[in-house]
Amino acid sequence: MSVTALITNISRGSLHDGPGVRTVIYYKGCLLRCSWCHNPETLSPKKELLYHPSKCIHCGACVEICPAHHTVVGNDMVFSRDGCARCGSCAASCPSLALTVCGEELTTEELLAEIQKDRAYYEASSGGVTFSGGECLLQADSVAQAAAKCHDLGISTALESALFVPWENIQKVLPHIDLFYADLKLADAEKHRRFTGQSNGLILENLQKLSRCHHNIIVRIPVIPGVNDTEADFMGFGEILQSLGPGVRQVELLKYNFLAASKYEALEKPFSAFSDHTQSDAQMEALSSFLERICGIPCSF
Repeated sequence: MSVTALITNISRGSLHDGPGVRTVIYYKGCLLRCSWCHNPETLSPKKELLYHPSKCIHCGACVEICPAHHTVVGNDMVFSRDGCARCGSCAASCPSLALTVCGEELTTEELLAEIQKDRAYYEASSGGVTFSGGECLLQADSVAQAAAKCHDLGISTALESALFVPWENIQKVLPHIDLFYADLKLADAEKHRRFTGQSNGLILENLQKLSRCHHNIIVRIPVIPGVNDTEADFMGFGEILQSLGPGVRQVELLKYNFLAASKYEALEKPFSAFSDHTQSDAQMEALSSFLERICGIPCSF
């Protein structure tokens, strides 16, 4: 039986989410609330309305469709989320795409149809599909079914996860994933709780298990200014990495992404900026070299 999943976006032509040219499937829903998240539209497990006031042409179509939640105040169109059923009727009527629905239900067959559109690129570049999110492993049945069918078609698979899920969810996808990207955000449990809303205990437990039963894992560390970029933080990362099994082949440091403000605005959620610029290559090189010396695993950025 086909599984239906809630998807936020399908990104084509990615060169940064696995080998070759990738199609990235972004699943909706995540149990972590990282203060620096640059994809806030993927956090809720439900459909959401995004509102971009700068795109509004003040045509009034949304007011006609749903006057209870769309009103004219002065020269502005105002959207009230309180009590909104998120039916999407207003977005369907919006000609300028100032209102859009984030989240689309797709069956495995529909996902495979989208994935296969780019098959020529996979074959030419040794690329494939990458399952991401949000947290794609919260919808593990969909990922497992889609990944298994990709393997049947000779399409390689990768998966990015924070691993804050039951181990059983990871087991469902294990036979069908060629490459795991495992996010490691903070080494200290209390600091992890403060900045993500959850302890890292389950994450580290799952990473330990995964590193001993899968042969191809890349650990990704998002480097957040003032949060996890000190020598003490990286000593903690090094200790964790030293304790992992042979499946961890590489560590990638990710530069801070400071360009998510508009996404938070569209959701009418507060945005926490940790810097107004990203790190220099020299800074990242120094952190990468320091971590590699500690853990003995190749590090890059």
